Amino acid sequence: MRRATLPFGMSLPGRRVVARSFAVMALLGFGSARAEAPVPPDLLLGLYPSYPPLDMRDPMTGVLEGFDVDLATALSQRMGMTPRMVETGFAQLIPSLLTGRIRMFFNGMVDTPLRRQSVSFVDYLQSGFQFVTLSGDDHAPSTLPELCGRMVAASRVTSVPAELLAWSDRNCVAKHLPPVLLFATENSADARLQLREGRVVAALQDSLTLPWTVETSGHTLRALDEAFHLSPLGIGLPRGDSTFICRVSGAFSALQQDGTYLSLIHKWHLPESAALPAPPVPEDCSRHVF
Repeated sequence: MRRATLPFGMSLPGRRVVARSFAVMALLGFGSARAEAPVPPDLLLGLYPSYPPLDMRDPMTGVLEGFDVDLATALSQRMGMTPRMVETGFAQLIPSLLTGRIRMFFNGMVDTPLRRQSVSFVDYLQSGFQFVTLSGDDHAPSTLPELCGRMVAASRVTSVPAELLAWSDRNCVAKHLPPVLLFATENSADARLQLREGRVVAALQDSLTLPWTVETSGHTLRALDEAFHLSPLGIGLPRGDSTFICRVSGAFSALQQDGTYLSLIHKWHLPESAALPAPPVPEDCSRHVF
């Protein structure tokens, strides 16, 4: 009886050794078996969808959208991470960051010294206050001095009434003109309603949202003059984690420099005054290489 020969002139023990070698190589990612790319880690991003056009839901689909959502997604991807949005009430953004429920947050929060005692910020926008009037109304004020002595609406649950009275003191009373008459409303939408119904001649609101408001009104509203008292808005980050803060700062700077940031400003109809220039690399971050 003839003994069957093995291919390549190799004995059966030799074939077994080679087979085991190929199995080990496959497990180690060599040869034809390639190792799968690692899955990017999640980046938990807190936001409260009640601040259009920064944070909101599509009325048809309920999907989160807005400038903050797009910027958070681009920032995460730039850092090699997968964005995961965590809907959080505005008052809970800082507590959620402190307890580790989220890793960073967006929501147009004003960067103040008091808040910096709890969290760190990378400033990403600036916002102020701006007057809005009716377009196509011959009786509507066309210059700021025309507001003196007339009724102007402002949301009572915000700092806008105080800003309006301070503006009146500087621009009306100090110039021997009658002060603005404050009409306190329930919210900004109510202020615009009073404007449409003719109870006031103007409303004062957040300058960041005004172009969006004018656009969605079908241009029945118009901005009066420029925004004033601009303040920085920050991306909230945990204090003490200098490496992570520098990563976020570097990624954001890169998005400013490659045009992504400005394209999102235009996409969501934010005013040009809202955009911040790319800052220099912070001294504390110069030793970090990413």
